[in-house]
Amino acid sequence: MISDSDLIILVFAFLFGFISERTGPQTYEYKDEFVVIGSGYQCPTYCAIRHNHHVQLNKSGLNLDEKNNKMYVNEYDLGAKIKKNRNKK
Repeated sequence: MISDSDLIILVFAFLFGFISERTGPQTYEYKDEFVVIGSGYQCPTYCAIRHNHHVQLNKSGLNLDEKNNKMYVNEYDLGAKIKKNRNKK
């Protein structure tokens, strides 16, 4: 039988996974590549490596990439959100 402590652990595990998926870094389509929004690292504007670039949202509407040489994207330019495939067989 499932004890109360087992049930509490299951609820906390579910909540932790749900919250981390909602608040963690999110991957989106952007032009012809994928970008990761919300991570601590930002790719520089001159990054030429073929990978998912780490960027921040440009909420102010200013041209921030010339000022600090980091990648920014506008929210209205983002494509579909890429969901992680959890069913690995």
